[in-house]
Amino acid sequence: MKKILFAMLALAVSLFAAEKVYLAPISLVGMHGDYGIVSSKLMKAYIEDDGRYVLVVGSAQDSVNVDNQSGVRDKAVSLGCSKYILAEFTRLGENVLMSFKLYNTDSEAPVWDDRLKAANPDDFDPIIQRVARNIGTKRKATTDDDIYSVTQKETEEPTRKGVSSYLGVSLGGLFAMQPDVDALAGVSVFLHYDFGYLLAGIDAGFYGIDNQLEMGNINLSVYYPFGTRALTPYVGGGIGIGYTTFDSEIEYGYDCYEDDRGGLSGFLGGGLLINRNSKLLLNLNVRYVLNFYKTKNWEVRKNDMGGVNIVQKSHAINGLMINFGIARGF
Repeated sequence: MKKILFAMLALAVSLFAAEKVYLAPISLVGMHGDYGIVSSKLMKAYIEDDGRYVLVVGSAQDSVNVDNQSGVRDKAVSLGCSKYILAEFTRLGENVLMSFKLYNTDSEAPVWDDRLKAANPDDFDPIIQRVARNIGTKRKATTDDDIYSVTQKETEEPTRKGVSSYLGVSLGGLFAMQPDVDALAGVSVFLHYDFGYLLAGIDAGFYGIDNQLEMGNINLSVYYPFGTRALTPYVGGGIGIGYTTFDSEIEYGYDCYEDDRGGLSGFLGGGLLINRNSKLLLNLNVRYVLNFYKTKNWEVRKNDMGGVNIVQKSHAINGLMINFGIARGF
């Protein structure tokens, strides 16, 4: 019972804190009246989900329209609203021009306005989502780059949004902390699927081209993106199988001072997706990589007798990896 009362109180506080906005009946030119009713309901749902405003939806009984701005303003004031919205949908051939303007009740100039073009009625939903997120802010709905509220009109543009899988290649380097070797140049390939709330896939790479230390791995990876924008930072990690070859480059006697090992490996890291969910994706990432197995290496040390000793060590090789990748979306 206490939980129910608390939830009701929280709802009452949120409604009281949100600003009331009056939406005048939507003006439709060359369109059926049902589109206005459905669009008004969508606007109410999405605007109130955003939490900044409580939308009071006007109806034909209000006896006001967008051509009578003073009448709309008076109606908004009588309903206790501090702002009002004028929306007009005009059909132009196959397209619909959707105009939205937000006014304060004490001003005749809009405090926010935008125009968007819909290719068909299916575009109304993503457009209204974007308007709801941005209305009353410094941002425009036309520049909103959320990848999951995309119009049919935008998907017609080349290399625009509408993909969910990526196949790509990365170039970069591994800076090993143990043992002390030169930076390892390398290449990796990746296949990822974008679920929206996370990305998952396979990463495989080889580092140490023409170096005394060579490393390769193949990992199952998962990444968490911070948002759904075209420019999205993310964190994640992976685990899989790795192999290592270390050549100590010691020429002493007839012994071989080279070791090949394999075992479990993994990584943690983060990065930035550029142009996410498009046909051309760029991926900048930094990772800490670690082998869970040890690789032998040898060092030559002078002894007290003036000779040399070959000293063996074992390291779970780890280091910092930096990559820049490019991928094809499909």
